[in-house]
Amino acid sequence: MIGTVLLEKYEIEKKIGEGGFGTVYQAVDMKLKRPVAVKILTAGGVNSSARERLIREAETLARINHPNIVTVFDCGDFEGKTFLVMEHIHGPSLEEFIGKGSLTISQECSLALQVCKAMLCAHGQGVIHRDLTLKNIMLDTASGEGARVKILDFGLVKLVNTSIQTTGNTMMGTPSYISPEQILGEPVDERTDIFSFGVCLFRILNGYFPFEAEHPAALMYSIVNESNLEFVDEVPTDFKTVIRRCLEKSPNKRYSDFNELADDLATLLKKYADDESAVIASLPDVKAFAKRSSKRNPYLNRVMIKNPVDLVGRSKEVRKIYSRLDAPHPQSISVVGERRIGKSSLLNFIYNRRNRKQNMQHYENAIFVYLDFQRNVDFDVPKFIDFLFNVFSFETQDSEGYSGRDRTLDQLKEVVQELHDQGNRIIVLMDEFEVITKNEKFEEDFFSFLRSLANSYHVAYVTSSCEELQLMCHNKDISDSPFFNIFSNLPLRAFSRDEAVELITDPSEREGIPLGAHAGRIIELAGYFPLFLQIACSNVFEFLLDNPDSEPDWEQIARSYIDEVSPHYQFLWERMNEEERENLGRIASGKSISKKYQFVNEDLMRRGYLLASDGEYSICSKTLNDFILAQQAGGTEGGSFLSSLFRRR
Repeated sequence: MIGTVLLEKYEIEKKIGEGGFGTVYQAVDMKLKRPVAVKILTAGGVNSSARERLIREAETLARINHPNIVTVFDCGDFEGKTFLVMEHIHGPSLEEFIGKGSLTISQECSLALQVCKAMLCAHGQGVIHRDLTLKNIMLDTASGEGARVKILDFGLVKLVNTSIQTTGNTMMGTPSYISPEQILGEPVDERTDIFSFGVCLFRILNGYFPFEAEHPAALMYSIVNESNLEFVDEVPTDFKTVIRRCLEKSPNKRYSDFNELADDLATLLKKYADDESAVIASLPDVKAFAKRSSKRNPYLNRVMIKNPVDLVGRSKEVRKIYSRLDAPHPQSISVVGERRIGKSSLLNFIYNRRNRKQNMQHYENAIFVYLDFQRNVDFDVPKFIDFLFNVFSFETQDSEGYSGRDRTLDQLKEVVQELHDQGNRIIVLMDEFEVITKNEKFEEDFFSFLRSLANSYHVAYVTSSCEELQLMCHNKDISDSPFFNIFSNLPLRAFSRDEAVELITDPSEREGIPLGAHAGRIIELAGYFPLFLQIACSNVFEFLLDNPDSEPDWEQIARSYIDEVSPHYQFLWERMNEEERENLGRIASGKSISKKYQFVNEDLMRRGYLLASDGEYSICSKTLNDFILAQQAGGTEGGSFLSSLFRRR
């Protein structure tokens, strides 16, 4: 493209950047003798949908006249490629700027107020940006001194009160910045931009994103569900309050508009205007600070374990799954296990790119897709395919290859055929897959289609569920479907003793407060379920952290453990049937079991609730044993079985 003249007026000089679906060049307006920027569709993005979006961007920007929004001069087509011409911004993006320098609180507020004014103007014109990121906020001077903000890339806008959609149901936006309502497919308004801008402010102040995860599905889950924002110590409390309000999950709890946000930012600007010591650390410094570990408690995982280093005790399951996915024709696996047994953590570990490289020969041509169905979403087949295409787009770094396609099974087959012909194997991990098998909108032909993909192409599925999938279907035709024959079941059970000791020992040793010497007492307290072990280890670790020269106070630790574990015990108890409760109650009380209920004990052992030694059964932990006794006696409070626990010791 260098040297090309567009519309006999704009001469391309050099490439200066690349966006979601376009490449940006520096050019010169030969008639007016001024520099301009030209955004032109990449070759992979040349389709009618992408052209419509680019033209819509030009029309949108052309009618917005504001000093903090990039000005569009022209648009057109050249050799089948659509482009737009806009003012050339000489400075860096805000992301580039903070990566090299630092800001004071007052400078941060000053720049943020300019963004507020620009977004107020855009929203006043009925335009929602929907992709407001640090990359899309430019500065017009390289030094940053007296810099004017320029917001660009309104290519993902949705016009208020119109039916215009960007790409069907596709979730648009940069993953780390998108709002919960965008992820959930709910209607969006101006407050979605306030959330995205809150992410910008958080990242400038802390050097990392408020929500981070290894794969897009986990990131989406984090954005929708996680509320605990961890700031570095230097961030002022009043600035934290502003950002927390921007990042509220519910739009109704956020600022109502950018004018309200601007009022609070102006107050902060006035407060910190003369305080040059209130410097926000540059990104490299903050990252180093954030990574510094001072006896980090490694046992605080209560949902998906995001850091693969923290997953221990599942090496056998990991080997089995990878060996099947790495076979000449990849094989499908159904991971089945109790609630909170670690299914999501295992799938996340399998998805991790570094782990694929370490465990697979065919990792280079394997496209992994992680679909998380834990969210309460009203799925149907088009939404399923749309979600799949979104993650395909992320995994293949092809932002446009899926946008113009219909959300149909025929189109999905065409995509799989293309990827297969390119020598790829496709591995689709689906967490909580019973959300689909139980959904009446997914008929037998859908599952037959998935089976045909697995049989005809290098496609395999890894699913997780609480029970075998055939027991969790919304009709008998589906449960009898040959779809389930392509799976080999992999039960995820409670740990063995060696695996439990590994969980107790390895993470604590890495953090310098080893718990290995206390493994017996921890197992006695918690048993062999990973979640309960995590909770027990967490309490022992924190006690030793606070009392480095003391032996563990097991009564205090047990009280803290029971405070957290009681709701989980209650949940398990309420979902057991009458025979299971009867057997557990009799064993906890030291009574004999009727022979006709012996099969119940075998199932309870398989699931990890019972242990057997020399033909005698026992409950897997003392705390669960005393919880069961309290239930039998009609008690529900933690203290009732805690006191029993210490009377028996």
